Amino acid sequence: VGASEFGPLALRHSRIPYLLCFAFQKMASALRPGVLACGILANTYVAKLYMSFGIRISGKIGTDEGANASKAQLNEAEYSGPFLAALLYLSAKGVECSYGGVIALLGQVVYTWSRIFGLPIFPIGALTRYIALPMLITSIYKTLD
Repeated sequence: VGASEFGPLALRHSRIPYLLCFAFQKMASALRPGVLACGILANTYVAKLYMSFGIRISGKIGTDEGANASKAQLNEAEYSGPFLAALLYLSAKGVECSYGGVIALLGQVVYTWSRIFGLPIFPIGALTRYIALPMLITSIYKTLD
């Protein structure tokens, strides 16, 4: 089956990577570090609410679901502090958003909620955080005299 047999469909699918890159660039340029810090903090807050009301109060704390949610929330909390500090520093310095901030927020959200709900994509979220942190470190380093 050749690509020409799909006609316009083949053309649309060949542009998907380009469109995703374009959308990511637009999103990254629109989000300032302070806004991204708010996103990180909001994700942390919702994860804590889920642990308190979705797991503890519902009596799931001793179950596999409760243990998995607890591990996800603790791991998310481990990364939130450094991400918040870096993004708030960059915001205070007036630095435009780096891709690292967007990747950090996306990584936190993807990891936390895919892990909590048992989706197999949570390693992608974990790996993106390993990419985001050195990008944020580089952005901070560039602000030093």
